[in-house]
Amino acid sequence: MTKTNGQAVDVWHGLEGHTDGLDLVISDLWGVMHDGIALNASAVDAITNLRREGINTVFLSNAPRPRTHVREHLISMGLPKELGDFIVTSGGLARDEVRRDWVGAKLYHLGPRSDHNTIEGLPVTLVDKPGEADVILATALDFNDLAPHKAWLRPAAEKGVPLLCANPDRIVHVGNDLYLCAGAVADLYEDLGGPVHWFGKPTVAAMQACLTEAGMPAETPGGRILMVGDSLVTDIAGARAAGYGSVLIGGGIHRDEMAPFSQALRHRQPIPHTAFEEVFGRGKAVPDVLMLQLAW
Repeated sequence: MTKTNGQAVDVWHGLEGHTDGLDLVISDLWGVMHDGIALNASAVDAITNLRREGINTVFLSNAPRPRTHVREHLISMGLPKELGDFIVTSGGLARDEVRRDWVGAKLYHLGPRSDHNTIEGLPVTLVDKPGEADVILATALDFNDLAPHKAWLRPAAEKGVPLLCANPDRIVHVGNDLYLCAGAVADLYEDLGGPVHWFGKPTVAAMQACLTEAGMPAETPGGRILMVGDSLVTDIAGARAAGYGSVLIGGGIHRDEMAPFSQALRHRQPIPHTAFEEVFGRGKAVPDVLMLQLAW
């Protein structure tokens, strides 16, 4: 993978010509492979060509659902079955902790009934209120707004009940609409003094789980791994923490902030780190590469 000298964000039109030395490409789903409604055809083409070049690919999603559910959903959207064999989800990682550490516990599911598949088959007893639980598994919100969760969760926070956040994203685009995710509730719970266990990106554990999923050695050098995602807070920060290379997809969650870089994207001009930080602020993870969309 060719990079700039570390003082600028490189700009690529596609991955072709930049894959030398890569063993694994980890791709986010929402905002990269699809927008919640339709697949991105150019992204599917990119993953297909990576596989043809012998490069492993794994989808890493902060979806609060089991990987089997996510795989079936992708295939129903039109993803070729052979591209969906390796998937890691934050929901699956949270389920792993429940099976390992919370057998027989009283569990409260924070989220809609449509997310029930995340708790199906777990060795726990379900309860009706957060304050009655030994552990909370959060997949989304219980109410349409964030504010009502404060009183709803306070009794559990005061008891020190752990909240397992199976979707660390704060917001997500569905088409052109923006929705709150479980990460926003988890932030509120921490503000109440409650303990939160985070799963998925940007944790290093989630990144490393992709190596296990692909059957690759845990000691694979980080320079041979590339993370492609649309969020600085989850995808790019996670890649940086794990020591992996990173590509930010500008047409995803940060689409409204890309205007200052329109000329650079059009002419594939590197963007100085200082210019990038002027838009996103100091302290945010800076990607190695910026692309408008995942393409070959």
